[in-house]
Amino acid sequence: MNKFFTALLLLPNLLPLQVLADDTLTPPQTAQNAQPAEAMPQLNQAQTTDQQLTIAYNFAYSLYTAQKFDQAKGMFQKLAAASTQPTINANSLYYYAQCAFRTGDYDGCLKGLDLLVKRWPNSPEVAKGYVTQFSTFLIDQVAELQTNWNYYRYKNDTFDAKGNPQFTESVPPSYKLKRINFKLGFGLYKILQEIQSASPTTVSEKQKLDAMLNLPIKILWVDEKAPLSQYGHPADFYAIITPAEKKQFSNVICERIFYNWKTDKLCDFFDTYDDVENLRPKYVAKTKEVVNLTNETLPILPYTAEGATNGQKPPALAQVNDTPKTLVDPTAVLTLANLFQVSGYNPYTDTFTTTTTENIQTMSGL
Repeated sequence: MNKFFTALLLLPNLLPLQVLADDTLTPPQTAQNAQPAEAMPQLNQAQTTDQQLTIAYNFAYSLYTAQKFDQAKGMFQKLAAASTQPTINANSLYYYAQCAFRTGDYDGCLKGLDLLVKRWPNSPEVAKGYVTQFSTFLIDQVAELQTNWNYYRYKNDTFDAKGNPQFTESVPPSYKLKRINFKLGFGLYKILQEIQSASPTTVSEKQKLDAMLNLPIKILWVDEKAPLSQYGHPADFYAIITPAEKKQFSNVICERIFYNWKTDKLCDFFDTYDDVENLRPKYVAKTKEVVNLTNETLPILPYTAEGATNGQKPPALAQVNDTPKTLVDPTAVLTLANLFQVSGYNPYTDTFTTTTTENIQTMSGL
């Protein structure tokens, strides 16, 4: 278990179960005053009493502390839907978000936190900073972008149930791949905006995300081509890769690098070609050579030094300091900002729009 998830295991202690003890509910059950439930309580919104909800909540919390996050997630989801009692509802939404994160349901995590801060803005989870601390911790992790990808995938001569070829990944020794989960980072930033948009913490987290957008990413990607049929590959192994193949290859790379985000524009940033080794055809993609910004160019997105290597600004989408402003080739350097601009995607709103300079300036808050 890496330091990231080790630290996350400490977060449950931020919100003790004793928060349930208020004027309208019985105190949380402990070993001294109650026996734990032996079976999962059944919830019915029309018939469930406060006492039954408390028992169900404690059962869900016991699953959570036992790290049975899948089961706990389902219970907390039902509690959030069945209970109108503020404390149980707020607690359930908070722990549902925690469980969703730990089971890889990042959209569920964001939805749970969004409901919590909108429905119960004065709850202890929000007012005492538990949601803020959880969000900033994860944004900091997301912003630590892996900027060097060295990846090889080859067919391992096995097939799935549908007959599709299976692949094995290969990376250099002691090299780990960290997928880019920018959607989680920007989603959590929206949560912080809901809580207190102008707070120093919210402003600082936005600066980290902006810095992440401008970090240059280098990729060397080799992906063995699966045969088009049982008769193998066509004879023209060295044919120039077609636009359709580039788009397909772009989506394949996106599926591995990003969480739940794809674009067929990624290959615009690569020198891409076909190759063959030991009679096994493959695609090869390599990011273009990094170009340096001149003194006459400025990054179009805001930048802060926290995200720089050795305090140096990375190359980024630039504009000439003249009127009218003109953009340099955005595909010359692979950054998330450039990729989003070419794709017409706004991470702050999680929407695809027409690719224009105005959209990118709006995205960065200029």
